[in-house]
Amino acid sequence: MRQPWRRTLVATTATSALAVGGLTAPALAADPVDRGSAGDPTITVPINDSEAGGTYDQVFERAYAGETAEGTPVYVYVPQGALQGPAGVDSLDPAFDHNPDDEFVPCADKGAEDYRLTQAQIDYLGDELKNQIVAVDEAHFGEMGSADPSDPDSKSLVTLVYNVQDESYYDCSVTSYTAGYFAPDFMQSLGMNVIVLDALDWANRIGDPTSVPWTDGDPSNDRPELYEGVIAHELEHLLMNYSDPGELSWVDEGLADVAAFLNGYDMTGSHLTYQQVFHRETSLTRWGGGLENYGASFSYFAYLWEQAGGNGGGDLTPDLEYDGTAGDLLIKLIFAEQADGMAGVQNAIDAFNAQTGAHLRSADELFQDWAVTMYLDDENSALFDLENFDLGAASGGWTVDIANDVFWDGRGNYQGALPGAKWGKLPNRPDGTALPFGVSYEKFRNPGPRVSLTFDGDETTVVAPHTGETHWWGGYASQSDHLLGLDTTVTGGETVTFWNWHFIEEGWDYGFVEALVDGEWVTVPVTDVASGKVVSSNDDPHGNNTEGNGLTGTSGGAYFVDEPQYLQYAVTVPAGATDLRWRYSSDAAYLDTGWFIDDVAVDGRAAAVSPDGEGWIETTGAQENNWTLQVISQCDLTPGRTTPGEIADGAGNFVYRYTGDHITTATFDTKCANGAGSDFVASVSNLPTGDLAVLDAGYDYSVVKQKK
Repeated sequence: MRQPWRRTLVATTATSALAVGGLTAPALAADPVDRGSAGDPTITVPINDSEAGGTYDQVFERAYAGETAEGTPVYVYVPQGALQGPAGVDSLDPAFDHNPDDEFVPCADKGAEDYRLTQAQIDYLGDELKNQIVAVDEAHFGEMGSADPSDPDSKSLVTLVYNVQDESYYDCSVTSYTAGYFAPDFMQSLGMNVIVLDALDWANRIGDPTSVPWTDGDPSNDRPELYEGVIAHELEHLLMNYSDPGELSWVDEGLADVAAFLNGYDMTGSHLTYQQVFHRETSLTRWGGGLENYGASFSYFAYLWEQAGGNGGGDLTPDLEYDGTAGDLLIKLIFAEQADGMAGVQNAIDAFNAQTGAHLRSADELFQDWAVTMYLDDENSALFDLENFDLGAASGGWTVDIANDVFWDGRGNYQGALPGAKWGKLPNRPDGTALPFGVSYEKFRNPGPRVSLTFDGDETTVVAPHTGETHWWGGYASQSDHLLGLDTTVTGGETVTFWNWHFIEEGWDYGFVEALVDGEWVTVPVTDVASGKVVSSNDDPHGNNTEGNGLTGTSGGAYFVDEPQYLQYAVTVPAGATDLRWRYSSDAAYLDTGWFIDDVAVDGRAAAVSPDGEGWIETTGAQENNWTLQVISQCDLTPGRTTPGEIADGAGNFVYRYTGDHITTATFDTKCANGAGSDFVASVSNLPTGDLAVLDAGYDYSVVKQKK
C-alpha cells in the first residue's frame, strides 16, 4: 500500500526564501464523501495537518477556471467563503483549529487580514498558470498525466489556496512557513492533479508589487512573484510524479527550483543565502529539507545548465521556451533519466554528450567546479561563475567568507604560521567531519612563505553487520516500499527473531514486519527481546502508518539524539500465517540512513531471507570515501611551473585540485598571497561511492611549513 506524502516548499516570513513519485494512481476506492470533480463549483478536500497530525474535510469553492493553449484545464479553489473575507473562514482564518481537543493551539499573534484573498489576485495567478507556467514546465520537463486513469477529464490542474497548518501555524516564533506543496495522495483521494499554495500575504507576494493594484505600498514587504515561483516549483514535482516517481529529493527539488528559474522568476534570496551561510552543514546529495539544501541543489543544477550552454547560442538568460539544445536539453535529460541521484545525473550527461557531440565534464568534476564556483563566483571567469546570480549583496548579503567571519565568529579563518601544537588547539577550527557531497571552506592568511598541505581522510565509513561480513539494507530511495522476504515457511505461534539497526525518519517513514494471513499481508507487533517491550507503534501523525505496528526513529535511543544500536527484535507469527516479510516504506522527501536486518531465525533456527524485487541490498555496510582537496587562490602559488591538478581559469584564479584518501600537496610559494587582504582557501569534499553513499566521514589535514 502506497502511503501519502507530500513535497513542500518553505518560505520565510521575513524574506523571499525557499523552505513523486508514485505509479499512476489506481482506481479510486469507495469514499463515503462525495468529493466532486475538477471543475465543479465546490469540492471537498481531505486536509492533512503536517504539524499537529490528523486529517479533516474542507469544502473549497472554485474561484478561477481557464484552459491552456494546449487545452489543459486550470482551476483555482479557495476555502468556501474566503472571497468574502478571511475572518471566521475555516482553513483560512489563522485562529481556525480543526481539532480543539489536542494540545496544539494556533498562534495568537497572527491576524486574519494577512490572509485576505481577492478575485483580482486569483485571476492574475490563474492567468499566469494558464498562459505561461504550465506550458514552460511541460516543455522543459514532461507532460502532465491523468490523475484518475479511468477519467480522461482528470488531466487538469487544480490549485488549492488555504492557510497551511505547519509548524509556524502553531508556534509564533517560527519565521518560515510552508509556501506550497504537492501531495500525490490527492490523486487517490480526489482523482485530481493538485498543487497547494499558502494564503499568507498575497497582497505582496502575487505579481510585481510595483505594477499591481493590491500591494500595501510598503516596499519592505515586497516578495515579487513569490507564489508564481512556488507554483512553477511544485508543478515540476507533479510532472516528476509521472516521469520518475522514486527520484531522490535533492535531484527533484533542485530541478523544481530550476523550473521557477526557467519561468523567469527571481531565484536570489534565502535559498542561495542559506547555502552560503550553512555551506559546511549542507550535503548536496543527502536531503535535509532546509533552505540550504534547496540552495545547494538548485545552484548545482543552475551551474550545469549554464556550463552546458544555457539556451544555446551563448544565451544564458532563460527565454521561457524549450530550445531543445544546450542546457535546456541537459536539464530535460536529467529529469527523464530513470536512474536516481548522481548516477542518474551522470547518465544524462553521457546521453547529452552523445547526442550533441559536446564534451561536458563528469557529474563529479562539475561538482568539484561548482564547489569552487560557490566560493569565487567570479563574473570574469567562464569556469567559476554563476552568470545569473551574484552571490553576496545581490542575493541576501551573505557570502562564504562573510558567513565564516560574522555568523560563525571567525570559523575556519586562520592568521599566521600554524605549527602542530597551535593547529590542534585553535578554538575556531571546525571538526573534521564531511557530509556526503558537502563542502567546507577554510581560509589561511600569511601561513609562511612556503607551505604544503597534508591530508588524511577515512578510506571507508561503515554500518557494520551484527555478525559476519554482510547484512541486509533496505536501500535509499524516495517513495518506495522495499520488500525482504523470509525464505522459510512459517506457521502460527512460531517466533521469528532478527537483529535490527534502524535510523528512519521519525513519524514519516516506517519499517513493518508483515505476515501473510488468508492471502492478505498484515502487520504484526515487534518486541525487543532484551526488554520484552513492544517497540513498534500504532501512532500515525501523518497518515504513513495506517497499517499500524510501524518501526520509526532510532533503534535503541532517541531520534537525532542517540546513535542507532543493533538490537534483537522478535515477532510472533499469527495464526493462519504462511509467510513473513519486512517492508521498508519511505515517503518522497527526507531520508535517513534507513533499515538494516541481520541474523534472522525461526524458533531459534537460522533462516535465510531474500529480496522481493529491487530495494533491499546485501552489503558489508561500507561506504567508499573519495576525497577532494582544493586549494583556491587568486594568484599563482606555484610560479614558474604547472603542477598536477592545477587549474587556471584565465581570470586570475588558480585552483590546485587533489584527490585521494591520503594527500600531500605541492609546495606553495605564498608570497603572492601574503598581506592583510590576501589569502588562500582550502576546500574539502567527500564524493562517496558504494552501496551506501549517505554517511558522514572523518578527515584531518594540516598546513606544513617547508624549507626552501
